[in-house]
Amino acid sequence: MKNNASTARGARLKELRAAVADNPDSAKAHLNLGTALMKAGFLDRAEETIRRSIELDPGFAEAWSNLGGVLLVRWDLEGCVKANQRALDLKPDLVQGHYNQGLGYLYKGDTEEMVSSFRKVLEREPQNAGAHYYLAVGLNAQGEVDQARAYLDRAMALGHTPEPAFLKAMESAPLPEVTAGGTGGPAPIFEIGPDSKESDQ
Repeated sequence: MKNNASTARGARLKELRAAVADNPDSAKAHLNLGTALMKAGFLDRAEETIRRSIELDPGFAEAWSNLGGVLLVRWDLEGCVKANQRALDLKPDLVQGHYNQGLGYLYKGDTEEMVSSFRKVLEREPQNAGAHYYLAVGLNAQGEVDQARAYLDRAMALGHTPEPAFLKAMESAPLPEVTAGGTGGPAPIFEIGPDSKESDQ
């Protein structure tokens, strides 16, 4: 099964490389390839390809946000925050920009900005399980245990599986007066833009 996934990924990368070769001036083609390379773990090549997308179209908000995703994985937290801010300057309602920026602030230890970022995600996408979870993490760090528990419960109801250490920390906190229950399932670490099969316009 692993070989099938690897074969499919290799075929998809070959297809996307061909699209770039056929359309070397297409920012979208470069972004699609860079996104696929990022998902496959080829971070150097992914960053290079996404930066080429931005060179071709400096106003491509999704490319800036995906660059932020690559930089986040590489622990360039300041670069992550700045790239996602550029994406949000171009497209203020870009959910993945707010989400990735929130993760950048999380790892920088800036809970105030982190909480603000994930609140903005939920304003635009109220059912985003990951945003509920990370908002709970931020609120808990700020000592807002009751609010944190409510967002954690909502995240779990929407299918997010919390980190065991965070669950343990929440279990040791005083119980709030009212909570909502739920069950879990995995959620992405960071948001990345499309790897579209559509042709460039």
